[in-house]
Amino acid sequence: MYDYVINCGRINEDSLVGSSIKEVINWAVSKVMGNERALVIMGESGSGKTTALLAIMNRLRRLRIPVAYVNTYNELGLRSVKFVDCHNDPGARVLLIDDIDAVFTVPRMAQGFINKVLEFNGTVITTLTIPLLVGNDLEILEPLIKFLHSAQRVFIEYRDEDLRVFAQRIGINYVRPAMKTPGMVLRNFRKMGNSESTINNVLNDNDVVL
Repeated sequence: MYDYVINCGRINEDSLVGSSIKEVINWAVSKVMGNERALVIMGESGSGKTTALLAIMNRLRRLRIPVAYVNTYNELGLRSVKFVDCHNDPGARVLLIDDIDAVFTVPRMAQGFINKVLEFNGTVITTLTIPLLVGNDLEILEPLIKFLHSAQRVFIEYRDEDLRVFAQRIGINYVRPAMKTPGMVLRNFRKMGNSESTINNVLNDNDVVL
């Protein structure tokens, strides 16, 4: 049983909520073209960090730049994520790492994974949730922490109007100030008792992408 499904081939930049993720995509691709060593995409829960990462992957492939995608939770066996239409290119020049936060919760389990990240010969792009939770094994974590601190970083942020338009699209007329990301709006939509099929219809009609 999978916790959730990621369909790498369904990310359509034209359908993204607002302009924030588009700006992040442009930023990351330009940094890759400049051979930047490490990039970090930061954002709150539900801000679209995974969407941004997969959109970057698709854009780079259109530019004929080989990439590889890794979900850290899967890599460490902490969560089961099913991938659809995903593959890693041979000889990848860019390594996309989703949810690298997971490393900091089980550092001893992640030692081998950390080494793979640090030894990758190319550009590493990671997503990081705010705030970053760091465990006690600082000796193990220190090389990765230094690597992440050396990276150029960008935050995914939304304008209130973007979220209001998104909320109206899925049937909510009011967005509380605490709802700062599309994911938070969507979770509220579920709490209101709306069926999963309704949500899926909204998100799969090519007008809305999280």
